[in-house]
Amino acid sequence: METFICFPGLRALCAQCHVNIGGVQKLFPPPFEEADLDEIYRSERQRSGNRPWLMVNMISTIDGVTEIDGVSGPLGSAGDKDVFGVIRTLPDIILVGSKTATAEGYNPPSTSVSTKARRLTSGAWPVARIAVVSARLDFDLTLPMFTRQAQRPLVLTTINADPDKLERVNQCADLVQCGVDTVDLGEALIQMGDLGATTVLSEGGPTLNGLLLEAELVDEVFISLAPLMGGGIATGIAKAVESPGVQELKLRHILTEDEYLFLRYTRT
Repeated sequence: METFICFPGLRALCAQCHVNIGGVQKLFPPPFEEADLDEIYRSERQRSGNRPWLMVNMISTIDGVTEIDGVSGPLGSAGDKDVFGVIRTLPDIILVGSKTATAEGYNPPSTSVSTKARRLTSGAWPVARIAVVSARLDFDLTLPMFTRQAQRPLVLTTINADPDKLERVNQCADLVQCGVDTVDLGEALIQMGDLGATTVLSEGGPTLNGLLLEAELVDEVFISLAPLMGGGIATGIAKAVESPGVQELKLRHILTEDEYLFLRYTRT
């Protein structure tokens, strides 16, 4: 029998603990029930000042490992894949560091009819765009995400990037240049907003997330917490060089499936 546990500190989660229920379940806020993922992740997300609303989505073990052998897939579960798929229907643009995009072999986002319908219901563009962050532009342009001209990704880089590399990248992607030596992520978000984006989702890795936190740009965080320990180098979901200080967040929901926890927080 599968057991669901009421965690200390959560008030009145449910009177139905220790029941055998399949699928992703909502623990908080009450009542305890099977989760309609499309409904529970759909929310009113407005531009944050002069830039899009920024979300971060990561999976982590209990002790802060976010990848095994360079990829996050081994940490996931069937429920995690379902949650990941729903979260990806929310943003207009999916932001990712070049190292993560290369390791994970990023593909162009889905253009299926069902995905378009779910995205439109969430208020997002029918098809998301990938935005790769890279100051050096030393990634492989034969990666799947660069091979479909009808879905050219964005590449966020610096104004003083290598001209030869810029010319090569411009053949298969649209360039957004901001910042000297390092990408100015705040300005990049403003420029993505100028393209019409109202929501952006960062999928990491931890270095990119750390830079976003340092710049105080993160509005919402999704964490899939795997019931695992060890197996890699623990960096946590964000690796910041300088801390902007403690930032208070509000817990919006807790979901569970097969001993995984799916947490959602927003800025207070």
